[in-house]
Parts: sequence; structure tokens; C-alpha cells
Amino acid sequence: MIAVVWQFQVRRGKQEQFEQLYGADGPWTALSRRSRSFLGTSFLRDQVQTPQYVLIEYWSEMLVYEKHFADYSAEVARLEVQRDELCESILPMGIFTCLDVPDRFGPTWSQRDGV
Repeated sequence: MIAVVWQFQVRRGKQEQFEQLYGADGPWTALSRRSRSFLGTSFLRDQVQTPQYVLIEYWSEMLVYEKHFADYSAEVARLEVQRDELCESILPMGIFTCLDVPDRFGPTWSQRDGV
């Protein structure tokens, strides 16, 4: 399993729009859910440096992650334009190998009923 980590500095007054874009029911997550390799995200807002966010996406394997973004490149590009309008800066922090991952049973993290 890999974790793709990003840090965002969001423009003041744009936090709500940014949270809608990357939130559990937002279009970025909906696009990622099209892949069976997508396991879910951790979406974090800094409590001290307020419009700073960290997004951690979990994928079962790097190859499928890369293929997903190649297959949906037009949609990804459209969402990135939206994101870029909301952000002062975007810092890719890295792609990490997840260690000591517990066994999971039942539905994946990425399933959501939309309620």
C-alpha cells in the first residue's frame, strides 16, 4: 500500500470551496473512487496555520495509481484547474510505502453511501 501526501496553502476565504473539492463527497474523491485500488483519504486542516491542509491518499499499489491518473487525465486536469484557483501553494510531500498496515475486513475505506 502507498500513501500519496500533499500539502496545500489555501487562499483566505476559499477554505469552504477547497474542503468541498477534496472532502469525502467531493469531486476529487469521487473520481478516485472509480479505481478499485483507491482505499481512501485522510483530509486534514491545520488548527494553527489556518488555511493549511494536508491530504493523504491511500492506494493499494503504485502502478494502478499511475494508470488511474493516466486514464482520467482530462478529468484530473479539470479538477486541478479548480484546485489551483483555490490555492496559494501546493507542495507534493512524497509517495510513501505504508508500514505495519493492519488487516482489513469488510468494505474498503473508499465506499460511501452519499448520505
